[in-house]
Amino acid sequence: MNMPGHSVGSEVSETQATDAVTVEVSALKQQTRRRFIRGAGLAVPVIMTVQSPSALATWKQCFAPSAAASIALLHSRLDREKLTCAGRSPGFWKRAANPTHPNHGFWLSAGGEGVLFSSVFGSGFDGKTLKQVLNTTGNANFAALGRHLAASYLNLKIAGWIPPTVFTQSDLVEMWNGRTGSYEPTAGVTWGAGQIVDYLKTTML
Repeated sequence: MNMPGHSVGSEVSETQATDAVTVEVSALKQQTRRRFIRGAGLAVPVIMTVQSPSALATWKQCFAPSAAASIALLHSRLDREKLTCAGRSPGFWKRAANPTHPNHGFWLSAGGEGVLFSSVFGSGFDGKTLKQVLNTTGNANFAALGRHLAASYLNLKIAGWIPPTVFTQSDLVEMWNGRTGSYEPTAGVTWGAGQIVDYLKTTML
């Protein structure tokens, strides 16, 4: 029995509209699981592989800079190595540096307090600690790269967050030294600061 003022046709239309919205939402979710990094020598999908609902026990598939610079090499390594990373962002570490923050224990475990950026990377941000670099804004004087390198260094200090086959501290130093466009993740490919930041983000949740 049809309700007054509510025809079968309108029910069908509403169902179709709902289905269309469902499809759109599903497609959007799929898009958010893949972020394509576009730039010189870096055009690879970031495959999000969430393995745990816990915010501090979440992982994503990751890869070394050399693999990121070569799509063919990337796919072969993803299939063979199945590496996962659980690095945290500059924002995470900026907040964790606050003694009153719930994640301050990670900051202490990483040993970030009082460490000068230049003592880790050899140069840059004269007299500034990792905490001060994490608190920079904008991108003047490679600030964005500095923040992401500082976060990546701290990520290395937490056991299990970044596999040593993805990158090491020496790799991060090379990235900083090549920030003007001379960093070479693999033969014949060079990255500048922007591409390096894009890559480092693929190792962070």
